[in-house]
Amino acid sequence: MKKVLLAGCALILMGSSASAATLVAANNPAPTLLGTFGPGTYTITASGLIDLVGPVGSGFTMRPDGMPDSPVTAGGYGYFNPNGSYLADAVYGPGGTVAKIGALMGSFTSTPSSPSDYFLIGYSKSVTLASTQSIYGQVNDTFYSNNGGAFSVSVAAIPEPETWALMLVGFGAIGSALRRRQKVTVSFS
Repeated sequence: MKKVLLAGCALILMGSSASAATLVAANNPAPTLLGTFGPGTYTITASGLIDLVGPVGSGFTMRPDGMPDSPVTAGGYGYFNPNGSYLADAVYGPGGTVAKIGALMGSFTSTPSSPSDYFLIGYSKSVTLASTQSIYGQVNDTFYSNNGGAFSVSVAAIPEPETWALMLVGFGAIGSALRRRQKVTVSFS
């Protein structure tokens, strides 16, 4: 009985996906390595807040999608209310029009050289890799040195149909083992 349950658990674990988590600091102008992943489809999710003029709450607090968390009160940046902006003082961040200022964006290279090297992660993004690749995260900004806060980012594999089938077989094996176990009756005389 225990062997069958262990085998079923092993089948389920073989189909489970690993995930990686890291923080992308707002004051870092270089892409942060989120991890290196094999072929497959992955979901990148993010949470947290950054502030583009100091510690979070200084008046320019942004969400992962580049939208203000609250009305922007930093002087001269009222044009970010309420929908954020692709421009800060008429200057695009390294993501160009791919991502709003303050948004979390990703790339497949540690040295992106043009806006086309980026994709918007925001709160969530699915990517499919044909071969083993590294995924990087970066805040889209025009001036990084006074930023505060960070985004917490995780990357998780999306199971392939074959993996789901393997998991179902594992659950079936566990269910079958549980149905076959002997019933023990206790009698008191």
